[in-house]
Amino acid sequence: MSGPSSRSLPASRVALNPIHWMATDDGWLDPSSAPERGKLLSLVRQAGFGSVMLEVPVDWSVERYRDAVGETGLSLAPGYFVCRSDGRDGTEAEVLESAAKAARIHAELGLTDVGLGMGMKKGAPRVLRPAQGHESDAGRLAAVTELVRRISEVMRAEGVRPALHPHVGTWIETEDEARAVLGALGPEELGFLPDTGHLAWAGGDVRALVADHAERVPFVHVKDCRLSVAERGRAEGWDYQRTVVEGLWAEPGRGELPLADILGALPGDFAGWLMVEVDRPAIADPLECAIASAEWMNARYGGGATA
Repeated sequence: MSGPSSRSLPASRVALNPIHWMATDDGWLDPSSAPERGKLLSLVRQAGFGSVMLEVPVDWSVERYRDAVGETGLSLAPGYFVCRSDGRDGTEAEVLESAAKAARIHAELGLTDVGLGMGMKKGAPRVLRPAQGHESDAGRLAAVTELVRRISEVMRAEGVRPALHPHVGTWIETEDEARAVLGALGPEELGFLPDTGHLAWAGGDVRALVADHAERVPFVHVKDCRLSVAERGRAEGWDYQRTVVEGLWAEPGRGELPLADILGALPGDFAGWLMVEVDRPAIADPLECAIASAEWMNARYGGGATA
């Protein structure tokens, strides 16, 4: 098989978003529940990862964050910007200002790509009825697409290209919605950040979607899930949180996705990041979850933290 599933990647290209330290009992996330940021970075390194997702704490300077990352021996992988507007709610100016700031931080820390996804909140229509393209609206999708275009303009002015990140619970959720936005903007304007778990949960053909846009993928969120749980959730009308609590997510290799096959759709010379995310760990201890994830990734794609 061609692609990164048959070769090693540098240690700095196998990354972790330590989101599972923030998982809550109700199937959501609480960033305040994670360890202090310096400690968290050390745990990522201890687990066996060579790189971590960029996320500067709101009360830290960029310089302090750069120093903390450097002290652990980690490298930085691209972070994630959340657009909390549907393109027609009157907050577009604030979103563009925040997008430019996020791009400047990435550029200052030496990165040229950043994830771009839509926001979601408890009680939102697609959180109550997830992974079904609930309340699809062509006018809203057009407005979202135009806002993505404007975000791309301000980010690229800072030297950073956004990469579209479809996500269950948001207005860019399904394969069709992802293809529509990617089709409206060129590769120089918008990259593609696939999340294997979220796209699969929403019923997408993840491998085909990655293959069709492989040349514009700077990094991937590697996420395993149990499609049997997703299917039961749809059948029984579970909301986003209930589906998560019932055991949707799993560490890489412990769920039901053919991750190696999906990632094999990437080009043979792929030099981006494979970033593990476990939104809610199946292994109760967060460090053990991270260790198991690193072991699975490093065994297949090389890399890993070195002394």
